[in-house]
Amino acid sequence: MIGGLGIYLGTLAICMLSPVVRADYQLLLAIAGFVLLVGILDDLYEIRATLRISCHAVAALAMASLADVRLDSLGNLLYLGPVELGLLAVPVTMFATVGVINAVNMSDGLDGLSGGLVVIALVFLSIAALAAGQSAMLSFNQILIVSVLAFLAFNFRMLWKKSALIYLGDAGSTLLGFILAWLVIAATQGADAFIAPVYALWFLAVPLMDTVGLMIKRPLRGQSPFSPGRDHLHHRLLNAGCTQQQTVLIMHGTAMVFASIGLAAHMSGVREGTMFVLFLSLFAIYLVATRRPVPAQNLGQAKS
Repeated sequence: MIGGLGIYLGTLAICMLSPVVRADYQLLLAIAGFVLLVGILDDLYEIRATLRISCHAVAALAMASLADVRLDSLGNLLYLGPVELGLLAVPVTMFATVGVINAVNMSDGLDGLSGGLVVIALVFLSIAALAAGQSAMLSFNQILIVSVLAFLAFNFRMLWKKSALIYLGDAGSTLLGFILAWLVIAATQGADAFIAPVYALWFLAVPLMDTVGLMIKRPLRGQSPFSPGRDHLHHRLLNAGCTQQQTVLIMHGTAMVFASIGLAAHMSGVREGTMFVLFLSLFAIYLVATRRPVPAQNLGQAKS
């Protein structure tokens, strides 16, 4: 499970060669290194979920307080003007960051799935950054995309490669989740914001819907929301008879459709409240469609 370490070192090495990118993202890389270290310890010793989440919350607090990257506004979700968070900005930032970290982590169940979902989100965020002339974020995104693609070359199952050679592990998935949360918040907040939060939400739709859905349904069944389980969306697809490759491609394709909707709405100026209502409607449909527990059979193909 050295995928996360490889992605981090590859991204760090390239950023060190670019003074502009290094200056803008050195704090991100420093705090991301802490998240990576926590993940490595988790892979080695399986630390308690509460301790792991507490460490992620500390990283999110450092992001908000040291780098001033925080959710101050949720945008015009209610058609009444921007929803300003005020004193709630830091706690909401911590909650959202930990949520994205866990969304990416929980999607790491099949070879190539989590890394591919992150690449899709980064590509669409990069398109928005390109359109807005945000060269620094565009450059960093491109570096990270190349690093993750290099990892996927060893992780994604091909016709000639029946098993993965390298895995993300908790270190890699939490690292990518933290960096993705940072980039999305930075892209939607402050003077340099170039996309409204609700549009960027669509870039993360698949892992977020899956994870938030589990956070709602597991406690209703008397389970811890962070307990291991086989009730993720990819487990349902496997149970329906899809192969691992088919499941990964279906989820990647769905993520691209959702991200395309969000980007198209951003480019065409669709009202933020409309996109928020549409997102909630799709999430409600997903909850209803996945309300039944997953049968135990036919789930042996899943990695975690």
